Amino acid sequence: MKISTLILAGLMTLTSAAAFAEGGSERSRQFYANFNFMQKQAQEKAEQTASSDVKHLKADDTQQPKS
Repeated sequence: MKISTLILAGLMTLTSAAAFAEGGSERSRQFYANFNFMQKQAQEKAEQTASSDVKHLKADDTQQPKS
């Protein structure tokens, strides 16, 4: 048996054993669901901040006299 084949078989065994760990797939799904939720929240917050910055800029422009 070639050493590369043996290494590949060992890696596949270890990764499949990790997948069958207790609650492993549920924790993985929960992590990705939570990750997507947190990314959406961060994006919405950034959009709100950007839109409020634009509103402040427009308000500042109207208050300053033009020369």
